[in-house]
Amino acid sequence: MQLSKNQGHLRHRRPLLAIAILLACAILLAENNNTAEPAYDAHDDTPKTLIDPKSVTSKDPSEPAWRQVAPSQQISCNVDGTSCLDPVGVVGEWVHVPDRTFAAPVCCRWVSAEFRKKKPKVCGTEQANAQFYSGFPLYPQQMFGNACKCEENNFTDEYEWRSPHLPKTFNPVDTCRLLGDRTALFVGDSTMSQTASTLMNSLLPGHCQTQVSFALSDTLVGKPFGVFNRGKAWKDWVNEVMPDITVVAVGAHVKTDDASYLGLVDEVLSGMIEMQSRHPRMKFAWKTQQPGGCTNEILSPKDAAAAARTIEYTRDKFNWDKFYHRDLLLLERLNRAKIPYLDMRMLYSRSDAHISSVKGSQPGDCLHLCSPGPLDVIGRLFHHLLLNEKWS
Repeated sequence: MQLSKNQGHLRHRRPLLAIAILLACAILLAENNNTAEPAYDAHDDTPKTLIDPKSVTSKDPSEPAWRQVAPSQQISCNVDGTSCLDPVGVVGEWVHVPDRTFAAPVCCRWVSAEFRKKKPKVCGTEQANAQFYSGFPLYPQQMFGNACKCEENNFTDEYEWRSPHLPKTFNPVDTCRLLGDRTALFVGDSTMSQTASTLMNSLLPGHCQTQVSFALSDTLVGKPFGVFNRGKAWKDWVNEVMPDITVVAVGAHVKTDDASYLGLVDEVLSGMIEMQSRHPRMKFAWKTQQPGGCTNEILSPKDAAAAARTIEYTRDKFNWDKFYHRDLLLLERLNRAKIPYLDMRMLYSRSDAHISSVKGSQPGDCLHLCSPGPLDVIGRLFHHLLLNEKWS
C-alpha cells in the first residue's frame, strides 16, 4: 500500500517518540524516588530533616534583624528554649602536659598593693581601676580576686587545651599583627575581667596589650537580674570608648529564669545590629560563660558537655547549674545572627582549677579561675577570632 508523504514521516518518527516517552517516565520515576525517602548520611542511620529554603530565607518585618538570618545547622533549640541539641559539641581535649608553658605566665594580684611592692620589677606598683582598665605598657595587668593565691598554694596547671580549630601554640607577635592598630574592648563581669587580663598579659611580648581594655558591666544592660548590677550598660561603654572590636559576656548575675536571660541576649543583639549600622567599622562578638563548681580533679577532659552534667553544684547564687544550657541558647542565636564568639566551653572540664578547688585555699570561690591556668587558652581563641574573614 502506498503511504502518503505525511504518513511516511510519521512512521519514521514513531521510534523517536517512543524513546522520548520512556526517558520522560524515567525522569519522573527518579524524582519520585528522591523525594519519597528522607536524606541520609552514608555514615549515619539517623534521618535528617529536610529544610524548605523558603522557610529559611523568608523575613518577618516584625522580627528583629538578627532573627531574619538563616538558623544554624549545628546547635538547635526548641521554641520555648527548654531543650537544645548540639551534635558537634566542643572540638578538642585537655592533654596532660606536665612541663607546659604559658602565654601569660605571671600573675599579679589585684587586691594587694603589698604583693606588688614585693615584686615591683615583675608587676609594677600601679593600681588598675576596677571599672575600666587597659593593658599596662610595661607590666602584666592585675588579676581579679585571689587567682594568684593558687600558685602560693602550690597549684600548677598541667593540662593544655588542644583543638584542630586552634593553633597548637600562641604567637603574640602574629596576633598583634592581625590586630593592627585596632582596639578591643571586653565588657562583662569579674570573670570577663579575668579573661581580659589574661589576654592583655599574653600580648605583652607582641606589644599590643595597651590596645585591649576591660569595662565592668555585670548584666550588660544596666538592669538588676537578682545578683549584682555593677558598671555601666555595654552600649554606654562602647559609645564612650568607641572601640573597633567589642566582646561581651553575661550570665553569673542573671539569677532570673531563662526567658529573662534570652530577653537580655535579644536586647544586646538588636543593639549590636543597630550600632553596627551607624558605625560600620565596629565589629562585635560574644564570649561564653565561665563555668562554676569545684572538684579535686579535672572532669571529662575530652567532653566538656559531660563535665557540665557530672559536676555537683553546691551553691546556686549564680545559677551555675544553668550555665551550659544558657551557653547553648546563646550560641544558637549567635549562629543564626552570624555573630562570632569566643567559645570557652572547654572550661567546664576545669573545675579543678577554680580558686577554692586548690588545697589550702579559702572556701567560697568556685567561679574564678587560678592564674596561670586554663584561661591561658584565650590568646589562641582571640587569634582565631581575628582570622574571621569579615574582620580583616
